[in-house]
Amino acid sequence: MVMRVTGLASGMNIDEIVENMIKAESIPLDSMKQEKTLLEWKRDAYREINTELLNFRSELTNMRLSSFYRTRSVTSTNESLVSATATSGAGNGTYTISNITQLASAAYMVNAGTISGSEKIDPTNSLYAEKDNFSNTSFSDWREGSIETKSIVVDASGNSFSLELEEGTELIDTTNVSVKVDGERYEVVTSMPSEGLSDDQVYVDTTTGELTFKNTIDANSTIKVDYVTDKRIETASITEDTTSITLRGALVENSVSITMGDKTLTTSGNSLNYDHGGYITEVGTIDYTTGIITFNDDFKSLFQEEMAKVDVPEDSEEEPELEIKIESKQYYTSFGMTTYNEDGSENKETFLIQGAESLNTVISRVNSSDAGVTMYYDSFTDQMTITRNDTGDLNSSGDDIVLNGDFVNQLLQFESGTIQDGKNAKFEINGLVTERMSNTFSMNGVTFTLKNTTIGDDGNDTGERITVNVNDDTETLFENIKSFVEKYNELIGKIEEKLNEEEYDDYEPLTDDEREELSESQQEKWENLAKSGLLRNDSILSSFITNVRTDIYTPVSQEDLDPTMRSLSAIGITTTSDYMSGKLEIDETALKEAIEKDPESIEKLFNGTGETDSQQGIIRRLSEQVDATMDLITERAGNAFTVNSQFTIGKQLDDLDDQIEDYEDRLTDLETRYYSQFTAMETAIQEANTQAAYLAQFFSY
Repeated sequence: MVMRVTGLASGMNIDEIVENMIKAESIPLDSMKQEKTLLEWKRDAYREINTELLNFRSELTNMRLSSFYRTRSVTSTNESLVSATATSGAGNGTYTISNITQLASAAYMVNAGTISGSEKIDPTNSLYAEKDNFSNTSFSDWREGSIETKSIVVDASGNSFSLELEEGTELIDTTNVSVKVDGERYEVVTSMPSEGLSDDQVYVDTTTGELTFKNTIDANSTIKVDYVTDKRIETASITEDTTSITLRGALVENSVSITMGDKTLTTSGNSLNYDHGGYITEVGTIDYTTGIITFNDDFKSLFQEEMAKVDVPEDSEEEPELEIKIESKQYYTSFGMTTYNEDGSENKETFLIQGAESLNTVISRVNSSDAGVTMYYDSFTDQMTITRNDTGDLNSSGDDIVLNGDFVNQLLQFESGTIQDGKNAKFEINGLVTERMSNTFSMNGVTFTLKNTTIGDDGNDTGERITVNVNDDTETLFENIKSFVEKYNELIGKIEEKLNEEEYDDYEPLTDDEREELSESQQEKWENLAKSGLLRNDSILSSFITNVRTDIYTPVSQEDLDPTMRSLSAIGITTTSDYMSGKLEIDETALKEAIEKDPESIEKLFNGTGETDSQQGIIRRLSEQVDATMDLITERAGNAFTVNSQFTIGKQLDDLDDQIEDYEDRLTDLETRYYSQFTAMETAIQEANTQAAYLAQFFSY
């Protein structure tokens, strides 16, 4: 490292001298940095053009859809009775609807009366805690066990899977086990049929928890199982500072036990006790409703006794923990619901309900299930309803909603409530008497919506006939084509602007020193002039303009295309007076007449397909040109997802970076050499001054 001496002996400003010498040597470096800036600007200018091309390509993609051309207008002579819409595939035609004697409606159930007793239930509180507040106090279907849910993501295809039951537990209440594979329900059997399983059955071994299907379940499928075990066994880690743990709520009294090391704690009433050889010590309390167990100081003593038996590393920074095993049971109940699909097939759902769940939670689970219903509790009337989400008579041989289980039938009082089955819409269309399960139905690409019946106040049909007309929507097609021309002209205008932009050779990118001498507004004006003309007469963009102009003007040669409509000019779309600009203008009258005359030929002109370019429609030609130009620009200027080594300008930038780095290293070395030389000079001057002063002593006497 060179020690810098900055003019103490010579009196010269060495730093300024070296700085000026380096500045003179830095002129090539400034040129390289300016060249790099120009390349970055050019890269960004190309990418801006590619963004414009990408946006235009989206417009072209839309124009390749048949719906762009085959727009339909639909009118109804009485929108208050019948409305309609049409897809692009709908044919022109007239439909007459009459004799609408009945609208489709959904099945619903209303329970028999208020579900609360003298004190109104809280739908947000746990059901078991609210059990005495229900009006039906005779409900007794609270069972003991533990509701579990397991999702098995199938790693490898097979037909046998395991619930992996906790040791010491077994399945109970097997009639309420629910098994679904990717949402499809399977019938559960607990004894293997002599004739073997059917395709929609699953055998459940209640002892081992093994599931066996007839057919192979594919990998990545999800098997969801809801089931009940005789008790719940879980583990938890506690420390000396643990004051409580929380289990599931609605616990069965005296069903909870905790094993900690070789000690077993049991519950009696609300006490958690430990038996010291006949001497009972209360070590905590339990709230069976909330499932919270609270420990006292005697529990801490037991913890310390067990902890003393555990080897804990002296250098451990973590608080020592013990793992405890907890056994418990909770109250639960269940109910089932059967609804029907449009084809009349059954859709069965089983709901296992924990006592700790609230009525609101149960309602939410029902509404989000595959039952296809909406359950509702009205706090004002204190009554409940269940309504099918789909309209129509979905079960012609019985009720559309079938409930089973005392929870819904007795506690919620649906058994003796009101049920109204769904109804089909009944009407006549083009003389044909028919029915539909929904008031909205489709035929031949036309979607009809029945809004009211044609029954008058006297109960008889009014005889009104509603006419629905489907025709070509020429106005929408005209607006679509007009929008395309506007976007085309916008793109051509931006590219032409770049191709003809003035180039100012006297304005190079600013160096750091030049930037310091200008205000921000002056810098901005300078840079705008320096950026101007970067793509002037660019070969890629010039070729694009030439090619699209050719594609636009070349007639489309298809045999099934009307000979009088094979070019844009034939339908009223021509070039502007400035031919070289490449922009288009529309004779609106001529275009509308062409659309009215033959909309199919309009579609073929724009979107026709063929083996040769001349057979291709205008839009397909333009799409190819846009794609090809975007590829060329990406090869030259890259995009946000490419690195410099993948495109031409990027490689040039990398080369410049290397040159700049090398030159900066050279300047650093040069600066070091200059300072070394000046330091040597200063040292020599200092030595000379010292000698002169020494000699002067002899001549001063």
